[in-house]
Amino acid sequence: MDPFYFIALIVLLPFVMTLAVPFAYKLMKEKVGWFAAAIAAVCFLLIASMVPSIMDGNNPAGAVSWIPSLSVNLAFYADGLAVLLGLIVSFIGILILSYSNKYLSKDEDLVRYYQYLLVFMGSMFGVAFSDNLIQLFIFWELTSISSFMLIGYYRKTKESIYGATKALLITGGAGLFMFVGFMCLFAITGTYGISEMLTNPEMLAAIKESPLFTITLILILIGALAKSAQGPFFIWLPNAMEAPTPVSAFLHSATMVKAGVFLVARLHPMFSGTTDWFVLVAGLGLITMIGAGFLALKQTDLKAILAFSTISQLAYLMTMFGFTTYAEPGIGVSAAVFHLLNHATFKACLFLLVGIIAHELHTRDIRKMGGLRKEMPITFVLMVIAAAAMAGIPPLNGYLSKELFYESSVHMAEALGGGIAYLIPVLAVIGGVLTFAYSFRLILKIFTGKRTEDPDVPKHVHDPSWVMLAPPAILAVLIVVIGLVPTPFVEALVQPAVNAILPGAEHLHVALWHGITPAFIMTIITFALGILLYTQYDRIAAWQVRFNEKHPKISLNYVYNTMVDNAFRFGATFGRMLQKGSPRRYVGIMLAFIIFMVAIPLGFALATGQPIFSTNLIFKIAISEMILFILIVLAAWGASVLPRYVPMILASSALGFFVALLYAYLKAPDLAMTQLCVETLSTIMFLLVIMKLRTKEAIRPETNKVRLRNAFIALCAASALFLLLMGADLFPAFESFSHYFMDKGVELTGGKNIVNVIVVDFRGYDTIGEISVLSIAALAIYNLIQSRTKKDGVSVDADADAASKTAVPGNFVPSCPIPGAPVGGNQVLGHVPCEDVTIHQNGDKPTMSVDEKSVNSHLDEGFSNTIREEKK
Repeated sequence: MDPFYFIALIVLLPFVMTLAVPFAYKLMKEKVGWFAAAIAAVCFLLIASMVPSIMDGNNPAGAVSWIPSLSVNLAFYADGLAVLLGLIVSFIGILILSYSNKYLSKDEDLVRYYQYLLVFMGSMFGVAFSDNLIQLFIFWELTSISSFMLIGYYRKTKESIYGATKALLITGGAGLFMFVGFMCLFAITGTYGISEMLTNPEMLAAIKESPLFTITLILILIGALAKSAQGPFFIWLPNAMEAPTPVSAFLHSATMVKAGVFLVARLHPMFSGTTDWFVLVAGLGLITMIGAGFLALKQTDLKAILAFSTISQLAYLMTMFGFTTYAEPGIGVSAAVFHLLNHATFKACLFLLVGIIAHELHTRDIRKMGGLRKEMPITFVLMVIAAAAMAGIPPLNGYLSKELFYESSVHMAEALGGGIAYLIPVLAVIGGVLTFAYSFRLILKIFTGKRTEDPDVPKHVHDPSWVMLAPPAILAVLIVVIGLVPTPFVEALVQPAVNAILPGAEHLHVALWHGITPAFIMTIITFALGILLYTQYDRIAAWQVRFNEKHPKISLNYVYNTMVDNAFRFGATFGRMLQKGSPRRYVGIMLAFIIFMVAIPLGFALATGQPIFSTNLIFKIAISEMILFILIVLAAWGASVLPRYVPMILASSALGFFVALLYAYLKAPDLAMTQLCVETLSTIMFLLVIMKLRTKEAIRPETNKVRLRNAFIALCAASALFLLLMGADLFPAFESFSHYFMDKGVELTGGKNIVNVIVVDFRGYDTIGEISVLSIAALAIYNLIQSRTKKDGVSVDADADAASKTAVPGNFVPSCPIPGAPVGGNQVLGHVPCEDVTIHQNGDKPTMSVDEKSVNSHLDEGFSNTIREEKK
């Protein structure tokens, strides 16, 4: 099979099979997870079939033209690094999807759950195998979107919604910076092709010599660091633990968070060997490694401990990829790639085991655990293996990659010239000590000591069924096998990935014993200090808690929450400034702006003595045109003065139809047809809305003052338009560019209908914008129709969740809606000051009442009278 279609099959198969999940559910019911696991297994086998070719140095690739004018192709490329990530994603995916069969209840929305996971899996394959930066960016953002949906899987809990929103804002927003960085790379190289850049020495030299080098690196790293929860962007990952545990194991430990690390590895040849790369990548990695490890000590939630440990372990990878000098650009690459594989095994295993413990004990609070080794012996053994691997205990795989990390840190210090540079291995040891402490916390606090007596924890627990035990057991076996016999894995997976980053790199030799080396001594120091630190574990955790209570503002989460709250507050304030009157007021403001814009050229003409009216205008008009103009004027007048809504709408519609006739008369049938369609649709939509609203008689009659104001605005607007038309011929004529569309239409677009070509191709972005606006308007109208349900009085049920926590009879509520816009499942029309909204106890359900004066001051006259009538 052609390499392009073979890799495209791997990438697109999960997306296509999401459509089959509902049908599989009808046949398999709660066992539909096996269907999803089978899809992951097929992808794993397809990717594994490329390993022999990759080991021989062949890299399958292919592309088809997508947007040739922008050098954007649909391109796939499989080298050792892509295959390694693909195998990790698919293999862990098989285990997670199998595990989910028993973890999730049959009452859950299983179709949605497995569809989201398959979409995520396909997105990760797209990131791994993309050979075009724009294509990579699309799959990159798809991982953020699918992660958002999975974190927010429990859509009725505030914590899930908060965590999902936070993850999307940080990872998705940072991705936009990365996109700009890709634009900079294109500006430097003239291509979006990744392999083309990596294999062209001239392009690599041009990137490093470009004045855009530093800003390009920073922009791309923002996206990569945010995805891998590094530096100041780490705050989204702990909140993402609100997702189901299998999701956390799949996305936020073994796969998605490695996308940022993968991007750093993929672009390593472009930016490594520079001071900027070392400072930004290795520097931030070391800081994050120690900071996250330290914060992990105070966590009491099992998944929170694993979340901060994941951040710290990913920082190990970033640090190793950042070790570079001009002479030796890839000092830590081999160690990083090996740890990339090892981390996926022990961290996914730990998450699955934590899921088992939480599933059995009905809690994730580590303070409520203890003494479980006798009741859950298999889980205990697996936890010891996985946690010891993370701590770097021999003979497990984590020990091997930890040794390589220490070795590369010493090598980096020597390459920098020693002295202060030896701070690097010191920091590496500190990170290892922290890892040792929180790793053994998981073993000792959960499984040793006395059984905790807590009413919320079941008295009798046991190991779960094989469906939940098999996936972590397989991973535990891998941890031991890779530790004892690393060579096959290094030869088949690690070395090809290293060669993809550093062509011609030295062969990686991994063994449990290399003699008494600096790395071995650092390991012994790590164990000793780790044991010492563990004796002070509780004191350090208590100090952190006290510090946070005393200084709550010294927190990145506080900064994030403040920024988000201020954004909402600014939006609400801005909305109140603009949206606090009737539609007449909005129209009046727009007309005043038009008058102002006309007054500027008119004043200029008067000041300079320029003529105001053109003497070349021709006022000759045909009878048929005059009749049409009179009908248009009459329809417009009727739409303004008719007393009821329905006649007003019909008059307005007639105005539109007369304009369509005018287009037809002026030999513009396409415009006439468009006008007819739009006018017909608008009339239907207006009538549907009005059917749900009160008649116009509910509005108080206009006073003479209001009539004079409206007449003045209308007169000014008409005068402004009259002046513009009378002076139109005074402006110099410009050359029409219509000939460009006629000359280039067929050549550039292949279309022969010039109107279609202009609308769809030359003005494609405008058309998309117009369609989007119409779609949003249609949704708004639909919601308005659905919201106009009659209620008794002006009281409306408060949001059940919020009311149960904040609503006390006689007290005010923080969010103050007027009956009718969405608060939870209810609808309200707007917002009023909090002091005008009061909670009342209506049986078992709190209700909100709104002061009528506040309603009148914040809504237009029609809705105010509507609410008054409902109250009567």
